[in-house]
Amino acid sequence: MKQLHLLLVTAALLVSPVKFASPLKAQPAPLRVAIPQPEWRPFCSAEGLFSIDMPGTTKFNIETYSTQITAHTYRSILKNKETYLLQYFDLDFPHSNNNIKITLNNAVDFFVVGANAKLLQVRDISLGDYPGKEFEFQPLSPKSPIGIGQVFLVDRRIYGLIVSTPKSENAQKFLESFRLY
Repeated sequence: MKQLHLLLVTAALLVSPVKFASPLKAQPAPLRVAIPQPEWRPFCSAEGLFSIDMPGTTKFNIETYSTQITAHTYRSILKNKETYLLQYFDLDFPHSNNNIKITLNNAVDFFVVGANAKLLQVRDISLGDYPGKEFEFQPLSPKSPIGIGQVFLVDRRIYGLIVSTPKSENAQKFLESFRLY
C-alpha cells in the first residue's frame, strides 16, 4: 500500500507542469545614505592673532575669572557630543626660563579641571620657538571619549586647544590646523 501511494505521488509530480524559477536579474545595491558631516571652516582671530579649522558653528565667549584673567573662548560642540575648543588668555606677569615649565603645567591643570577630567599623560611639544605641552585626559562622564589638549606659551599669552572626539583624524586635523600670525 505504501508503495502504491508513493508511486501515485511520483506519477502526479511527473505529469503536472513544474515551473522552475528564472534566475534573478542583477539588482543595484541599495544606495547608502550619507550621514551629514559638519563642514570644517577656517576661523581667524585678528585680536587673538591665530587661525584654526573648526567644524560646525563656532561660538565665541569672553569671561573674566576671579583671578582677573580674561579668557577668550572659541567653541564648537557637535550633536554627537564632539567638542572643539580654543581658549587664550594673557598673563599679567612676565615669565622667566625658570618658571616656563611651571606656567605650562599650571595651564594643563587649568584645562583638565575645566574639562571635569582626569589627566592621563603629558609631554613637551613646541610651536615653532614657543614651548608647549600636549596632554591626554579622561572626562569623568562615563560615555565621553578620551580628550587631547595642547597649551602653548607665546610671550605672555597662553593658548589652549582642547578636543574630545572618538575620531582621532578629526582631533589631529583640529590640532594641526592651529597657526599663529
